[in-house]
Amino acid sequence: MRLERFMKHKPTLFTGGYAPDSDVKWVEEVEIIFEAMGCTEENKIALGT
Repeated sequence: MRLERFMKHKPTLFTGGYAPDSDVKWVEEVEIIFEAMGCTEENKIALGT
């Protein structure tokens, strides 16, 4: 299952916060995981919901 594969990469949990670039850094980290997994846009949406 893709969710299990995604979670094996130990993505960081986005908790928000006050750092203005924390969301950008989080998205970049998750995109790296998606790229390593070869995710399609549909897979990215499914994993993100």
